[in-house]
Amino acid sequence: PGVLKERWEAAHTVRHCALSLVGEPIMYPHIDEFLADLHRRSISTYLVTNGQHPQAIGDLRPITQLYVSVDASTPETLEAIDRPLFKDAWDRLRRSLKFLKDKGQRTVARLTVVKRWNS
Repeated sequence: PGVLKERWEAAHTVRHCALSLVGEPIMYPHIDEFLADLHRRSISTYLVTNGQHPQAIGDLRPITQLYVSVDASTPETLEAIDRPLFKDAWDRLRRSLKFLKDKGQRTVARLTVVKRWNS
């Protein structure tokens, strides 16, 4: 009652898809096909990555907006905050940021501030 049919339908139509907080979405083996399918259906895409797979960032098809989380300002704080899987995590993050710069699409370097660590 009191709801316009057009607004109800609009509220139940997917318009945006945020791929974040689900592990590392860029490592999903069919990510490009999934993103292409979303775009075919006019669904905007936002993907957040931790920057530990720079080549995957470089190879990724253009999307609506691509984020790389930057959780630390030094190799030591990155190690302490993220506890990364790779020994060269800092270099991977830096390469990812370079790919981000070269993408030619909407990108964001998302800063994560942790009290008493990097604030």
